[in-house]
Amino acid sequence: MNEMPGSDRFSRPAAENPLLLQALDGKDDLLASIPSIPAVMQSLLHELEQPADNVNLQRVAEIISRDEALAAQCLRMANSALFSRGPAMDSLRGAVRTLGIARIRDIAVSCGLMRVVPTSMKGLDPMIFWKHSLACAIIARKLARSVGFGDPDKAYLAGLLHDIGYIVNVIVFPEQTQAAIRKAQRQGLFAGEVEYADLGFTHCQSGELLARRWRLTDAMVEVILCHHNAAAAVVNPGLVAIVSLADRLCRASGLGFGYVETPDPMSECSVDWILLSEHCPLAAELTWEAFVKETETYKEEIHKLVAATYKIT
Repeated sequence: MNEMPGSDRFSRPAAENPLLLQALDGKDDLLASIPSIPAVMQSLLHELEQPADNVNLQRVAEIISRDEALAAQCLRMANSALFSRGPAMDSLRGAVRTLGIARIRDIAVSCGLMRVVPTSMKGLDPMIFWKHSLACAIIARKLARSVGFGDPDKAYLAGLLHDIGYIVNVIVFPEQTQAAIRKAQRQGLFAGEVEYADLGFTHCQSGELLARRWRLTDAMVEVILCHHNAAAAVVNPGLVAIVSLADRLCRASGLGFGYVETPDPMSECSVDWILLSEHCPLAAELTWEAFVKETETYKEEIHKLVAATYKIT
C-alpha cells in the first residue's frame, strides 16, 4: 500500500482513493441501503446551514412540526427530568417557549439524525458513536463562541455530522470495519490510523461520499473529509479547525469511542489552534489550555444530555 505523507491520507478525496473505489465496486445496493435524510430533516439542515442572522426561528419550529414523530421526540425531551422545570407540556409551541428555539433545534437535529442510523452497528456501539458525536457538537459550539466564530450553530451541526463515515463503513464493509475498530480498541490506537493501514481508506473519505449523497453544503462536506487534517481545508478552515479540536478533546476526555488512545489525541493540538487563530482572531486572546479547563465544568452536563437524547430515540 502506498503511504501518503503526513495527515494527507485523512483528507484525500474519495474520488482519488482507488482502494476505496475498488472496495465499493459491486456494493451499490449496500450504499443505497443507507437511508437518505428525511425531507423534513433536509429542510431543517438547509435552514440551519444559513448564516445565523438569516435563520428564521419560526420556520424552524414549523419544519419540526411537520414530522409528528420528530415533534413527539422533542416533546418527550422537553418533558424529561433533564429539562422539565414545571407542568408537562403537550405542544411543540409550549416546548419552544420553555426550552427556547435553540435547544429545540438541537434536539430535533440530533434525534432526526439518529433515526437514519441502524440501531445495531456491527463493531461500533451506537450509543458510544452518538455520545461522541453529540459531545463533539456541544464542544464545537462552545469553542466557536469563545473564539468569535461567526456561526456557532453551524459548528454544532458540523460536530454532530463529522463522523458519519463510520455509518458507511459499518454498513458497507461490516467485517473489515469491525476488525479495524476492535484492533484499535485492543491496542489503544486511533481508529483512523487502523482504518487506513488495514482498509486503505478511512471514515473521512466514506463520510465524504455520504455527505454528497445527502447533498450537504461544501463547508459541511469539507469538515467530514478534513477533520483529521484541518490544514487541508480551503472552504472554511476555521470551522474545520474547530471540529478537529473538539474531536481531539472528546477523544482525550472519555467522550471518544470507549477506550484510551495512545498517543494522546491532545498531543498535536497546536497546529489546529494556530490555524484557528488565523481565521478567528479572538482565539489569540484565549489559550487552548484555558478552554480545555473550562470544559471540565460541563462534562457531566454533556453525559446527561447524550443519555437523555439517545434514550428517547
